[in-house]
Amino acid sequence: LSALLAAALLASGCASPRAPVIATDLDADRVIGLRVGQLLVITLPADRDSGRQWQLEQPTLQALALDGQPTYMRETVGGSADSQTAQSGSETWRFVAVRAGRDELHFAYRHPDDGQAPPARVIGYSVSAR
Repeated sequence: LSALLAAALLASGCASPRAPVIATDLDADRVIGLRVGQLLVITLPADRDSGRQWQLEQPTLQALALDGQPTYMRETVGGSADSQTAQSGSETWRFVAVRAGRDELHFAYRHPDDGQAPPARVIGYSVSAR
C-alpha cells in the first residue's frame, strides 16, 4: 500500500503527507474532510476479552483505501501489574484518501463468528476527500 500512498501523494502535488486526521467514537456521524494522500486514523473503544471486535461493513470503498490491518491495544485501568482490576482497550483503523470522492464508513462491534446477530454497537463516519 505504500506505493499506492506514494502515487496518491504525487497525484495531489504534495511533496510530503499532511498530518493525519484523528477520529474517535465521539466523532461519529460527523463529516470528516481529507485531502488526497492524507491519512485518517480512527480509534474505537474495544474489549477483546468480550470476544467482540470492530468490523468494517463495506466490502469496497471509493475514495479511501484501508492502510494495513486494524491494531488492538490493551489498556489496564486500576490496580498494579499483579492485580489488574479492569481491562479494556482500543482498536485503531487507518485509511488513506486515494482519490477525490465520498465514502460512508460503517463499523459494527460484534463477535466475528456471529454475523447474523445484531451488533452490540454501530458507528458511522462520512468521509469526503478532495
